[in-house]
Amino acid sequence: MSHHHKYVVSFFMILSSVMFVPISSHADGRGGTRNTCVNCHSKLPGSSFVGVKSHDWKGSIHQKHGVTCDKCHGGNPAATDEKTAHTGVLKSSEPRSTVYYKNIPSTCGKCHGAEYYSFTQSYHYKKLEATGGGPNCVTCHGSMVTSVLKPDDIANVCERCHNKRIGVFPYVPQKAKAVLLLLRESKALLGADRRLYHPVEGSANARHLQEAQSSLYSAKLEWHRFGLDAIIGDLERMDDSLGKLTRNRHQR
Repeated sequence: MSHHHKYVVSFFMILSSVMFVPISSHADGRGGTRNTCVNCHSKLPGSSFVGVKSHDWKGSIHQKHGVTCDKCHGGNPAATDEKTAHTGVLKSSEPRSTVYYKNIPSTCGKCHGAEYYSFTQSYHYKKLEATGGGPNCVTCHGSMVTSVLKPDDIANVCERCHNKRIGVFPYVPQKAKAVLLLLRESKALLGADRRLYHPVEGSANARHLQEAQSSLYSAKLEWHRFGLDAIIGDLERMDDSLGKLTRNRHQR
């Protein structure tokens, strides 16, 4: 049995017990285009709600890719007066707002199309659309995507609805935690094998690593559909591909 297979099997024993698209323009602060939203909000004190959000945005993946306030909230980033700059910006409590909790998936989906489509195939999305209950993108990623929930965190979040008191699939939190652990470790394992083998283009090893990468990507998309069993299947296929890697001078 390969070390990859032993690794996956150990996680299955645990289970038994229980798409960024960069935007070309850059935000102010990185030597890019002028953006009055950024210029003004960055000067607000951290004690204010908008000020806190602006400071959270700094250093985030969205800032690095030039996704400024107006990309999600609307408004006119070229305006020099406050009234014109906020034209079209609605409070998040307003159902027509792009950041209203039921509209957040479609807003994020403008850039993260594959993840959005996968989420729309989930029961959680249908629940969100019908009743407003259930998670949306912000639940796991935060509004600025400054962090991603860790396995322990995901279990706590899932337990809000999936618990013995409510009786709706109470086993889900621990299973989700175990699957997320497996997903994170699988990503690390693939990265380690990529650094170890360095295959030449067109070689068998290059093909196996690409197959493994594709399986991992499928698993990540399935996570947005909350298809825990499907994720396990994808990661099993990833492990099978990595198990085919060989170390010899002809494959490097």
